[in-house]
Amino acid sequence: MTAPSPQPSPEDGFSILEMIVAMTILALVLGIASQSIVLASRSITAAKRQVEAARTVRVMLADYEARVQTTAPSGWTLKTRTIEMSKAKVTAVLIEKTGAFRGGPFLTFVPVREPGAP
Repeated sequence: MTAPSPQPSPEDGFSILEMIVAMTILALVLGIASQSIVLASRSITAAKRQVEAARTVRVMLADYEARVQTTAPSGWTLKTRTIEMSKAKVTAVLIEKTGAFRGGPFLTFVPVREPGAP
């Protein structure tokens, strides 16, 4: 024969209040985790743009120093201005991208080479 099933006690299982608290904590944790993933994705995208911009600036500066006239990638400009200091002449080189680039312009100084110098 089958034994009679024991009567459920108030100690068995979870109460509805415990379930509501557990689900609320789960929802908060999942919300925070999803925001972290979105923020990381945005950071990766911004880093990729900055790396590409730095690569372009290096290429343009190398071309300038080699005195090679190449066409700049779309939207990039290179401006130069010779500055005479007390004992030296330097060229200020400003490379910037028109439009909505957050990185801002790149400014560097290179020594002026005399004509015929390597």
